[in-house]
Amino acid sequence: MKALTLRSQLQAGELRAVLARSPEGAATAVVNERGSWRQVVAAHGPESALLLGVAELRAASDGLIWDEGALGIAAEKLDALGFRLLLRQVFTQELARVPAADPLPDDLEVLPLGPQTLAQARSLFARTHAMSVEGLYATLPEAPSVARCEAAFDEYLSGQHGAPVPPACVVVRIGEKVVGVICCAATETEGTAILLGLAVDPTVRGRGLSRVLVRRAQHALKASGFQRMLFLTTDRNAPVHRLFTLEEIIETETFPTRIWFRETPEQVKRAK
Repeated sequence: MKALTLRSQLQAGELRAVLARSPEGAATAVVNERGSWRQVVAAHGPESALLLGVAELRAASDGLIWDEGALGIAAEKLDALGFRLLLRQVFTQELARVPAADPLPDDLEVLPLGPQTLAQARSLFARTHAMSVEGLYATLPEAPSVARCEAAFDEYLSGQHGAPVPPACVVVRIGEKVVGVICCAATETEGTAILLGLAVDPTVRGRGLSRVLVRRAQHALKASGFQRMLFLTTDRNAPVHRLFTLEEIIETETFPTRIWFRETPEQVKRAK
């Protein structure tokens, strides 16, 4: 799905792809989507030449991202250049194994993600994901700015990543304030849905709202005829890992990704 989106964006002229060749014999295919943020989609050549190419790209970039298999450089040499490994993960859950939903606390209200709640939900998702590694996962290969995270949320609801399943797209509200949101969509695989967006207001974390939202979505998907749910995350997102029980996860796929930031998302966030 990501490859098809990338291809359509290239054909529409929304992205610029560059094949960089070096005198030392390296060739690197780079997608430049947001100014100085770049994604390496393929590379070829001797390691010494690729290292020089990476150094040139890094000097002209604020962020570099690529799948581990796209660049033939030893991990320790990349680590020495300031890169770090991010393990992107896809969990497959068997909805028949999902535990019962926890009771909803009296001060919480679950509502559909609709016209009355959409603006607050979009803002919450963008604020909690902006300039974070998880936000980067949602906006890859672009920088996870507030505006780009808002756009990613709108893309979820527009059906670009699968048709939304309304019963599994809800918010949690305290009074008139939206403090949590979840959005799920159907995939191309029959009987399988995907959890696209999840956010909880930092001011109410620790109350188990993420689990409330996930369990509501899982049971709504099961009632809608789905048998499985996919969840995309990273190895660094320990709170998300704690949301699921071992028996409901039936498969985990891991996609190693190398990332480098001139300033890490955490540094940028602290500077604002």
